[in-house]
Amino acid sequence: MKISRMTHSGTATRIGKGIVAGLGLFMAGACTSLLDVDNPNNVSAEALDDPAAAAAIVQGAENIGGNALSSMLNFYTPATDEAYWVGSRDDYRLLDSGEFGINTNEYVQSAYLVVARARWMGDQAVSKVAKFNADGKLLDKQLLVRAYLNAAIVYNGIADKYDDIAFSDRTVAGKNYGEQGMVALYDSATKWLDAALPLATGNNRASVLAMRARTKHARAVWQKLNPPGTTPANPLVNDAGAVSDAQAALAARSGDWYLDVLTSDLNEGDGSGGGFGFEMNSRVEYTPSQDLARIDPNSGKPQAVIAPDPVTNLVDATAVKQIGRITAALNHPPLTQASTREMYLIIAEAALAAGQNAAFDTAINTLRALDGKAAYTGAGPTRVKLLEWERRVNLIFQGRRLNDMYRFGTKDPKWIAAAFASTKPGCLFPIPLIERDANQKVTGTPVCAK
Repeated sequence: MKISRMTHSGTATRIGKGIVAGLGLFMAGACTSLLDVDNPNNVSAEALDDPAAAAAIVQGAENIGGNALSSMLNFYTPATDEAYWVGSRDDYRLLDSGEFGINTNEYVQSAYLVVARARWMGDQAVSKVAKFNADGKLLDKQLLVRAYLNAAIVYNGIADKYDDIAFSDRTVAGKNYGEQGMVALYDSATKWLDAALPLATGNNRASVLAMRARTKHARAVWQKLNPPGTTPANPLVNDAGAVSDAQAALAARSGDWYLDVLTSDLNEGDGSGGGFGFEMNSRVEYTPSQDLARIDPNSGKPQAVIAPDPVTNLVDATAVKQIGRITAALNHPPLTQASTREMYLIIAEAALAAGQNAAFDTAINTLRALDGKAAYTGAGPTRVKLLEWERRVNLIFQGRRLNDMYRFGTKDPKWIAAAFASTKPGCLFPIPLIERDANQKVTGTPVCAK
């Protein structure tokens, strides 16, 4: 399933027509300002209480949601070992070196403004469309499924990337969750997916199940890393609910499928950057890491994927495919939120955590077979190392890697020794200074920010 972006064709203000109308009034002796004209594209808040607006409400929430996901990936990706800085902007260098606890980083700050709008719009879509449904006036219940799914995706994205956040209602300031309260965002996402599942049909059902599996798994990973500061002795997650949902998602839809959010030129960037795809693939401020791809020294772009499969030592076909689907898409790569591949990874990890090596091998080899890779027999890498590798290449550029690095004890060679990334495993990105300055309800001294 691909969540459709909202196209904005037709919303541009027709300035020429307005000026002509104003002049006509002026010549007739009216005192109306030249700028006092009706804009047919203005939509009142009351108009959104009409059930006929349900599709537009959901599409609008999905549109800004995609914008937020792209903006978050833009600061997140160079902070991991998936990519490294090759451009000119110093705040990308700071991210690349592990110094992402600095709350004035321009990319973290600009993304936050988009994320705040996306979260609010997502909540509004759920509230309004759920009311239409409760009143018996929603003609297409899949619109409500999409509203729930979009809100869950946005909340997951925030919880996976920020150490703290404040939820305000437009001009009414809201309190921050606190670093140890962020787990509640996963719970909210699960609640919405619970509500969506009985309504979901077709591929939407698989998408809801897959997103719920991912949410439960991510929550369990978060719990292993918080409070931040130490690498967990056991990095593996075995969540029965995540496994059950992953199995159900695979049963609900066959094939090698992805739940992707899409962007366009109209919802890709923010105040500082052009969004994840543009900044990596076009502007080339950062590029895939050198252990994954051979990089052109002049353009900074990848020439070929070179990542070796740890089982065969041949070029990893998964890395070739997954890196290629992002770099070939240039400014608008798919923003994958869940997939067949992630379901197998969740199932394999749970089996390994339970000491069921044969079940792990079955799941991981089913995954490897999607790209024609040789089966793993226990020789070569340990099962834990293979799990981490398969997660790295199957989920690359999907916003999962940083917490995986922390829980598996992996450090990016470019992280400096004094950076929070090196000294406090589990630290993500802070509430930026612009929010702290503007919102007096944000309290507490963060553990993970300077």
